[in-house]
Amino acid sequence: MGWSAAQERDWVANYLGPTLVQAGYGGLKIMALDDNRNNLPDWVDVVLSDEAAAQYVSGIAVHWYRDTRTNDSVLEQTHKMHPDKFLFYTEACNLVRVKTSDFGDWEIGEKYATSMMQAFNNWVSGWTDWNLAVNEDGGPATFGNKPDIFGYNAAIIVNSTGDEFYKQPPYYFQAHYSMFVPPGSVHIQLTNTNDGGLLHVAFLTPEDTVVVILFNNQDLAVPVVVRDPDLGDISLVVD
Repeated sequence: MGWSAAQERDWVANYLGPTLVQAGYGGLKIMALDDNRNNLPDWVDVVLSDEAAAQYVSGIAVHWYRDTRTNDSVLEQTHKMHPDKFLFYTEACNLVRVKTSDFGDWEIGEKYATSMMQAFNNWVSGWTDWNLAVNEDGGPATFGNKPDIFGYNAAIIVNSTGDEFYKQPPYYFQAHYSMFVPPGSVHIQLTNTNDGGLLHVAFLTPEDTVVVILFNNQDLAVPVVVRDPDLGDISLVVD
């Protein structure tokens, strides 16, 4: 990033926060950090240690790019240290230039699924893809002086010359959450005696419906029994 945690703290406390309030926009929610979770919790500790800055900060923005290098426990650790500030994933993108050979690559979709599972199981309230759609060159975007080796990716690739678009695997993982976990849903604890290597997360919707999402990134099917004390057992196989 272009500045330190101390610089962000001072800018929010002395400039951004007061300016927004004075202009009548004090209701806007400011999120600190907006970078990878390997910066947690130290970065936000610095920003929120100052009451003048903390009064303007509503949440903590996280990127996914170091997820595989940093244990997801830092999310819960940060929540416990700052329980009055929400956590929100504000940016995720497979930073590999779009190639037609990658179309339909489920490994990319599985990265999305893993990140979302880890996030929602650790107090994160929302997860956002960086790009809704890009063209077959990974744009439009500014690629600097290296247009041949750098680009962006998205859940939807648009063929601007053929008047068509292609839904990629990340689209279906995100659509699954959008379909079954409506706004206003809350995360609930899901316990297990043997998860069989599955990733899992559960929610309670505003209609009091329990939603359980299971993800199997293994090469074998896993038999599962979902046990609800009120509704009984549901047996299924997760491929």
